[in-house]
Amino acid sequence: SLRAMASPPLEEHVFLVESFELIQQFAKQFQDKLCGVDMCVEREHGCQHSCVSTPGSFYCECNPGYRLNVDGKTCSPIDACADGRHGCQHHCVSVRGSYSCRCRPGYYLSQNKRSCTMIDYCSFGNHSCQHECVSIPNGHYCRCRSGFTLQPDSKSCRATDLCNGVDHGCEFKCVSTEGSYHCMCPEGQQLQADGKTCSKCGAGHVDLVMVIDGSKSVRPQNFELVKQFVNRIVDLLEVSPHGTRVGLVQYSSRVRTEFPL
Repeated sequence: SLRAMASPPLEEHVFLVESFELIQQFAKQFQDKLCGVDMCVEREHGCQHSCVSTPGSFYCECNPGYRLNVDGKTCSPIDACADGRHGCQHHCVSVRGSYSCRCRPGYYLSQNKRSCTMIDYCSFGNHSCQHECVSIPNGHYCRCRSGFTLQPDSKSCRATDLCNGVDHGCEFKCVSTEGSYHCMCPEGQQLQADGKTCSKCGAGHVDLVMVIDGSKSVRPQNFELVKQFVNRIVDLLEVSPHGTRVGLVQYSSRVRTEFPL
């Protein structure tokens, strides 16, 4: 009947005294329940941090950041970094049951207090870099734009002479430009479609006879100029039995064929 009437938990609310010898023990237990004796005050509880009274008993609790040891009395600090759930990108530092995140040198902690962002050292200035400043952890370095080479001072840049550094393949002459190069042909010759070889202008086949004045009035130095002119013209032509044919006639007091077509 008592069990049917009492509220749970029954072991705390219903007491059966089976013999007169147990009445005194029951009376004390019943008195403790009714009078609300603070067991933490009445007894030497031995709790390291704090004692919590319960009806007729007590238990120990630890401060935040600590866990109760198996002896039920002493406390040990909780290593909040040990469980691996801290979410710190670089380093986790335990602090009495809590933790804080720290970043490696060259990084700073983001607003979420967990992830790390690299310090942009170039945002403080270009550090005298002539072209570009590139940030790296713990510092920076200078970099040149395409077509330039970084100088020994690690700051200034000089245009790269690609004609000296690559197999350009130019038949006559290579000319460096900023970050590139192009081929050139001698005067009177044209650059082919491949951009490297030169074509002579005598693509159309002709029969060419040159007549030159060889009299004394021309004078030796002027005659040398005439010969140079003839040589330059012939060099520009594709001379062959099936291409352009060249002949030369010299005249003074008489006419002489120097060589036929």
